[in-house]
Parts: sequence; structure tokens; C-alpha cells
Amino acid sequence: MNPIEYFLKSLDFLDWWLLAIVLGIADVFLLRGWLMIPAIAAGLVAFVLMLFPQIGGLWQVGGFLIITIIGIVIRWVRSAKSIVSKPTGIAVNQVPAMRSFHDFEIKTIDGQTKSLKDYKGQAVLVVNVASQCGLTPQYAGLEKLQGEFKERGFTVLGLPCNQFGQQEPGDEAQIKQFCSLNYDVSFPLTSKIEVNGSSAHPLYMWLKQATGGADIQWNFEKFLIGRDGQIVKRYSPKTAPEDPQLRADVQAAL
Repeated sequence: MNPIEYFLKSLDFLDWWLLAIVLGIADVFLLRGWLMIPAIAAGLVAFVLMLFPQIGGLWQVGGFLIITIIGIVIRWVRSAKSIVSKPTGIAVNQVPAMRSFHDFEIKTIDGQTKSLKDYKGQAVLVVNVASQCGLTPQYAGLEKLQGEFKERGFTVLGLPCNQFGQQEPGDEAQIKQFCSLNYDVSFPLTSKIEVNGSSAHPLYMWLKQATGGADIQWNFEKFLIGRDGQIVKRYSPKTAPEDPQLRADVQAAL
């Protein structure tokens, strides 16, 4: 028996469950969502094998590949539709007079309209947040930054968003309770917003346009705003609040 035949005959549902777990964990760190497609495919194969253990290895691999390809095609089509639906000329048509962070308004997590002019003279770290993400523990570091630099004219501004893996499914009351109970969050939070696509909040249209136009990658991407309302720097979701360079940038902005 050659190695390939041996491999195919030895496959069982535990192997597929393990593959699903490994891919799912890897997806959390890669932050793109694409590995969740083969992870789900592997999980489906494992489930079917629990019901029908007699299915041969070749059929298992074939089913895995077919499900993965279908999932990738569906996601690609959805992504393409999202790109097509994005309005062109954002700076001209949707944020015509917006030249500063202070030009925008948001809704607080309690539903009140708030002008960002209220943050004039402060440095602000703008973060799109989520309650069920692998990066959610960053809340602790963000709260630590808030406590350390608040008296010097600094604040974190958290904007809940459910666009990445549906990891912020709750309503504003649930989000507020989660942040209070689990991380004792004292920095301001807004109502849920969208950060990508045609329904993106105007603030995020401006933030992206002013930093090259790239979409927000995932939960907990960060923008440091200076006291003058201009963007100092954009940080990836993987940049932790404890990152020495981010901390140095915050101190320099104060």
C-alpha cells in the first residue's frame, strides 16, 4: 500500500475535527476570515463521518474540496458586490466639507448625538470594537491607556461594529453591559456603526480616505488623532494597546 492510499484509508472524523480546529485558530490570527471557509468544510466532513463512518477517504477529501471551493466562490462574489456597490468620489459626494476629525458627529451608545468638536484639544485613539472577537481582550489594554493618559488630554473612542464575523451581535445595551462587567470600560463608546461598504459611517470614510483608502481589516483597527483633529497614524488590529510604538505615539501627541 502506497503512502497516499494509507493516508486516505486512515482518515476518520477526528482528523477532520482537528483540521477544523487548527484552521479556525489560525484564522483568528490571520484576521482575514478566509480560513474559516475550509475550517467549516472540515467540520462538516467530520459531522457527516460521525453519521456515516464508512465513507472512503477519497470521497472525504473530495467533499472537503468541493465545500471549500463553493464557500470561497460565495465569499468572493459577495466581496465583489460590495466593491461594486461602493460609491465613487467619497470625498466629494459624501464628506464634502470634512477636513478634520472634529467635523463629524456620532451617536453615543445611549443614542445621543455628539459632535466630535467636543474632543478639540485632545488626542483620541479611535478603535472599532467587538465583544466576541479573539482580539476582544484588547479592551483591557485600551482601558489602561485611558486611565494612564486621561488627565493629560487623551481618550479612547470605541465604535462597536458587527461587520467582521458578526462578532458584535448584541444591541447597545448589551454591549455597554459587557464592557462594564468584563473590562470596567470608562472610555466613551458609540452606537453600532459600519466601517466598510456603502453604508460606512462618514467618519470612517474620511479615516480610510485620509490614510490611503484601504478598507478596515478587522476588529480593533486603530487611528490616533492629534489635538488638531488630524490623523497621526493608523495601526493594524494586531497592534496591541501595550505596543511600545503606539504608546510613544500617544505620548508624543499629548
